[in-house]
Amino acid sequence: MLDTLMSRSDWSEPDSVLGTYVAQMDRLIKPQEPGVPLTLTVHGLLVSGDLIPQWQWFAEVSEMDDYEDAFYTGMAEHMKEQSDLAHDAIRQRDIGGEVTHRQMSALLAPTKYIHLRNTRIYSPDNTPGEGRLWRGRLCDVSGWTPGVLVASGS
Repeated sequence: MLDTLMSRSDWSEPDSVLGTYVAQMDRLIKPQEPGVPLTLTVHGLLVSGDLIPQWQWFAEVSEMDDYEDAFYTGMAEHMKEQSDLAHDAIRQRDIGGEVTHRQMSALLAPTKYIHLRNTRIYSPDNTPGEGRLWRGRLCDVSGWTPGVLVASGS
């Protein structure tokens, strides 16, 4: 019986609460300033930063001097369109309107990644590494807490 329960375990699945939280963030249609402070545990590292929508992350990457690239700009536009479609689907549903297939597809798309800005990565053996933008798989997050970490002495 225990073997059956263990084989049905959801340990490989992302935390459903965090996944819902990130999915709601990704559906926002306005840029988030500064974002929602969040700290994650990812493969033994602490990753701390501000949660922002996926489309905003791509837009900010496309604006960085070292990544001026049509790919990131195109991805930002595509992700923003998907966010707008999902938002429209929710609005139509709430007023009793008809939801299009494109809107429903955008609304039901699974959230697989999490996007942070002003990221600091803490490892057990050295000082925190700083990064401007960070993208990671939700299924790699083993724990999380609201708020950001501040290095001692900072």
